[in-house]
Amino acid sequence: MLVASQRFERVNWSSVEWDIRQKGYSIIPKWLTKAECYTLRDLWQTPDCFCPPIEMEHHHFGYGQYRYFHYPLPEFLRQLREKMYPYLRDMAHHLWDTPKSYHYPETLDEFLDICHNAGQNQAGVMMLHYPTGGYNLWHQDRHGSLLFPLQIILVLSESGHDFEGGKLLVQEEYAHKPPERHIIGGNIGDVVVLCTASRPKHGHGPKKSEFYHGVSKVTAGERYSLSCLFHDE
Repeated sequence: MLVASQRFERVNWSSVEWDIRQKGYSIIPKWLTKAECYTLRDLWQTPDCFCPPIEMEHHHFGYGQYRYFHYPLPEFLRQLREKMYPYLRDMAHHLWDTPKSYHYPETLDEFLDICHNAGQNQAGVMMLHYPTGGYNLWHQDRHGSLLFPLQIILVLSESGHDFEGGKLLVQEEYAHKPPERHIIGGNIGDVVVLCTASRPKHGHGPKKSEFYHGVSKVTAGERYSLSCLFHDE
């Protein structure tokens, strides 16, 4: 299973950037086929791909389980991360006022080398499994001093068929106004691009907002997703 470059070229990245500027997230619909989703989901049954599982309940994160992939990543995920990075890198430079000395390197490998030199060696790619009753509290995927401002979530299960409930949620928190919450949803094959920790300033609104995401309770069935960061942890 390979990732053809044409798949990235077909995405309207200007529209994705507009969405991120306006609301902090964007959905690229049906970017993966169902067959690809099922193939990725089946990796859950291959423990050799992963670090030991983490029970969310034990850490008061929610209810469910997630597993970090270890290096080397499965080839499809390696290519996905490597080929999507330049598009998101350009977007990050447009959306955030980044001093020249902090511009992100041209390639993902260069940026990961910086992460590794800073002691962040855990591959920033994980699969999450929510059984019936599973959920994920508000959180940010940031563990370490270095982070990339955008991340993606791959929806690997079909709403209404594999599970009920289990909506992807985002929340913005401001210093001087109540938080704003949005239901993203997303369905099998969708790629959700969202802010990792803060949303870029838009217009004359607040200068800074902290950006969080979570998953509402799965009321029936089970839900799988894959979270891909562009920094290592």
